[in-house]
Amino acid sequence: MTVSIRQLGAVLVSLLAATALLAFSTVAWSEPPEDLVDEGPGGSQYAAGELIVTYEDEAPEQEVASLDEEVGAEVGEDLSEMDAKVLEFPEVKDERSEEVREEDLEQAKRELERNPAVESVYYNYVRTASFTPRDPLFRRQYGLKKAEFEEAWNRTRGRGARVAIVDSGAMTSHIDLRRKIVAQYDFRNNNSTVEDLHGHGTHVAGTAAARTSNRKGVAGGCPGCRLIIAKALGSELSGYDSDIAEGITWSADAGAKVINLSLGGPGEKSVLKNAIDYATARGAVVVAAAGNGGTAGPVYPAAYPNVLAVAATGRYDGRDSFYTTGSWIDVSAPGFDIVSTVPGGYAVKSGTSMSSPHVAALAGLLAAQGRGPGSIRNRIVRSAVDLGPRGHDPYYGAGRIDAERATRR
Repeated sequence: MTVSIRQLGAVLVSLLAATALLAFSTVAWSEPPEDLVDEGPGGSQYAAGELIVTYEDEAPEQEVASLDEEVGAEVGEDLSEMDAKVLEFPEVKDERSEEVREEDLEQAKRELERNPAVESVYYNYVRTASFTPRDPLFRRQYGLKKAEFEEAWNRTRGRGARVAIVDSGAMTSHIDLRRKIVAQYDFRNNNSTVEDLHGHGTHVAGTAAARTSNRKGVAGGCPGCRLIIAKALGSELSGYDSDIAEGITWSADAGAKVINLSLGGPGEKSVLKNAIDYATARGAVVVAAAGNGGTAGPVYPAAYPNVLAVAATGRYDGRDSFYTTGSWIDVSAPGFDIVSTVPGGYAVKSGTSMSSPHVAALAGLLAAQGRGPGSIRNRIVRSAVDLGPRGHDPYYGAGRIDAERATRR
């Protein structure tokens, strides 16, 4: 008799409680704002429909003077002391679709770069003294504020780092997620459709890396990070070890620097440990929710050695008695009343499932600074704000994460 991998992994993993407490409708804009800002690679903000062009020293004046008309632009500013001009593209600025604007401006940029009279072409980037997202629901995101993500964003926004969400899938068309996902696969149904039938995975993904400062919805903890979506849980929020393990190894092979597991259950001897060890060897930091069981019994995969186990804290750094405790808990992060993305809009959920992606986002910021897995783990743990009994304890681990401290050079 042949035993399948699914049968070997037939221990059903119970997902941590994460009931939506309050729903928010999507925020719509009938007119584009006057100071229209679009997003470049890594989440960098720039003036929509504008490019800064510098010219070759030997370029004929006639070619320089006529270049704007040739590409359908207008001269917004003449920076003569720097042999440069700000070119504005009216058709791009008038386009209502942000995605189309960005694509059209990128095409214009490539066309200008091919012109022999042009030395270089830049976006007209937005610079601020201190980065504060312009997402309308950011004011409700106390978790990112409490954990000092705003200060950390002045050092790193996670550009280039990939964060994998092994969960119930994601709403890939969500306005705050649709351009952040670089790879996706459904390991329950063996196809590339990762439709989230519950909303849990979409919520976790938004906390980790929602599009940020796009004037819509929420901010993500790692604004410049890209998302890998591995669907391993169904609409009932449960899944087999075999599917979850495949999601972990596939994510590592897809280049994930961080893998978030907002799931867990009892049962130590599992294929999950092998998958986590594989991902760690490939250079990924694995983060998992510590559990909502209210007991001191270990929850796996969080309790495995190569995992950062995350407990939950509230707005005032308190905790709830129903959360799991144990010496294997590494750190804590905000998990009560966390607003994030869900299919069709935004909602509030609570649980260590919501704490884990805060830590995953911080790991993404650190990965973008060029740090390896060991350094990332150490920085997150050692920079945590001590809570509860002095030192490491079974309630908060090393304490609540502090992104500003962790990202210091």
